[in-house]
Amino acid sequence: MDKLILMAVFAHPDDEAFGMGGTLTRYAAEGHEVYVVTATRGEAGEIAEMNLATKANLPDVREEELRCACRIYGVNPPIFLNYQDGQLTTVHQGQAVGKLVRLLRQIRPQVVVTFGPEGIYGHYDHIAVHRWTTIAVKLAADRSCFPDQRPDRCETHTVQKLYYNVLSAERAAAMAGDDPLAGVMMDDVPFPFVGYPAAQITTVIDVAPYAATKLAGIRCHATQVGREDVFGQAPEHILHDPWFTTESFILANSTVGRPIDSENDLFWGLRQ
Repeated sequence: MDKLILMAVFAHPDDEAFGMGGTLTRYAAEGHEVYVVTATRGEAGEIAEMNLATKANLPDVREEELRCACRIYGVNPPIFLNYQDGQLTTVHQGQAVGKLVRLLRQIRPQVVVTFGPEGIYGHYDHIAVHRWTTIAVKLAADRSCFPDQRPDRCETHTVQKLYYNVLSAERAAAMAGDDPLAGVMMDDVPFPFVGYPAAQITTVIDVAPYAATKLAGIRCHATQVGREDVFGQAPEHILHDPWFTTESFILANSTVGRPIDSENDLFWGLRQ
């Protein structure tokens, strides 16, 4: 099998862990090149346990947590775009897209994964990264865009498959339970998770063989999840729960067609 390249683009350390930590691990284990790109170091987030970091050193700590997770997944060291957490809607949007165009042309992935348009739960940084990535995928193939990028390192590149990492409606409902205001708290307001019905989810990856590695990657993000969280305590059943051992995606664009039925492989249509 020829070596293929997958690039995942997210906003913060730990964004990769819950939604596709198993998928990243699977493709690295198969011998493919896997890259995680993150826009920030997550320095605006809350600290789950205050003895793990301070606000002053949180960017460095969360950077190392993501490096820890990537080592566990077996993927390349993470790439940081070096933007400030919580400020992605206010940065120069063209420059941000240009950074991603350059990375796409240098790394040349066949498959790119990012957030869906709702950013999982409406987080503005997530939505910004969704927009940057979807635009960059188009512009990376356009010779007239960013022509000043060094031609010896930045030939145009066509991404063959673009995916959104999403939650299923069933999973989102389970997370909410009976609480009509359930969601992630931002500025003291709950932002609910957005789930997609099964008919809209094109791709479901079975990551059961990699569930233990996925959990270990999540645990790397200790300042985010804490050691007393369900993931820190990790009851045995969590490694067998379908919500943990399957990861859901929507195929947004493809140059290699689409299968008749749902996919179980992000590299469908690309393998030799």
